[in-house]
Amino acid sequence: MGTSRRSYLTGAAGSAFALTGLAGCLGGGGGSGSSTETTVTPTEDDPLVVSVFGGVFKEVLDEHLIQPFREETGIPVESQAQGGAANVLPKLESAVRGGNAPVDVADMSAIGTLRGRHSDLWMSWSDDEFDNVPKVSDDLITRASDSDEIIGVGSQAWFINLVSNTEVLADPPTSWTALWDSQYESQLGLLTPAQTSFLLDITAATHFDGEDLLSTKDGITQVFEKLAAVKPQSSLWYTNEANFEAQLKSGDAPAGMLYNDVTVVMEENGAPVTSTFVDEGSLLDSGRWVAPRTSDKRGAIVEFIDYASRPEVQDTVSRNLYTAPTVEQQHSSLDDQTFEKIVGPGLDAAIVPNYEMYIEREQFINQQWNELIIQS
Repeated sequence: MGTSRRSYLTGAAGSAFALTGLAGCLGGGGGSGSSTETTVTPTEDDPLVVSVFGGVFKEVLDEHLIQPFREETGIPVESQAQGGAANVLPKLESAVRGGNAPVDVADMSAIGTLRGRHSDLWMSWSDDEFDNVPKVSDDLITRASDSDEIIGVGSQAWFINLVSNTEVLADPPTSWTALWDSQYESQLGLLTPAQTSFLLDITAATHFDGEDLLSTKDGITQVFEKLAAVKPQSSLWYTNEANFEAQLKSGDAPAGMLYNDVTVVMEENGAPVTSTFVDEGSLLDSGRWVAPRTSDKRGAIVEFIDYASRPEVQDTVSRNLYTAPTVEQQHSSLDDQTFEKIVGPGLDAAIVPNYEMYIEREQFINQQWNELIIQS
């Protein structure tokens, strides 16, 4: 179950976005330059098309978001599954440049949203077009480069926590410093590559003064040199979480870093595992609702994103996916036990990745990762 929940989120490093059958679903759009000004009402023959992460994500969103939205608003809507692929954003860019809109709304990774912003792919909105979006945490709103206009609204959020096998480790590690602790030599499962693990952000927050050090190449190099010291503790560098899940459950890799929602599902299915929100802050990653600027269904798009941002809708999705609601805590009605299980101390206590760094310094970071983490 964990693989289907998460494999659609990672994809190739930095471009976690794919549209199933992209080439065959290019609908009409308005204009080839700026966002279309015409608003077309969706019909059964031309519904609002929402692209979402596949697997269990799609199953839950179909039941608790897509269908309820249709029932309440009467707007024809359908979902499409999307997966991860390195070459899809260029295809999407090509479609938008041609005035086409492959889908009307997409659930995009945070890094993918920024990549699309750099290519001028997204429709933008003013804050006053929405009733519920202002309740979404500011950290989960992406704005245009040259204005305060919104181009991405938090869809779901998820935490990377420290996890452990309770039958092997009686006292689970609670600090990221465990990654550097020799008592865990050859015991930890760690995410790779840099853009998936966000270990640079974790290292900067744990051993330095935070992300300011990551603003220069010299600072990034300094963080990498500290990060390289986690290597003796790693028994597994993984991209497919199922590989680590198996070793975590068996105790072969009794601790490491893993998504909280995936670990909660494992625990509820009887595995001897626990997920710990980290003293220095767990890593908070997230998705965004975005819309190609060439879609002609602006009115329905705004209505859908605002509906998806309702606190009660966010809470319902969170209860079924164990992802964190993107609305600020005071707007959530999750009971304390559920909130603590899926959000821990809250969004404000988390480490938020320096996404722009991974785009602007991509080649340098990949080179350093290969030289200092993989090859050395």
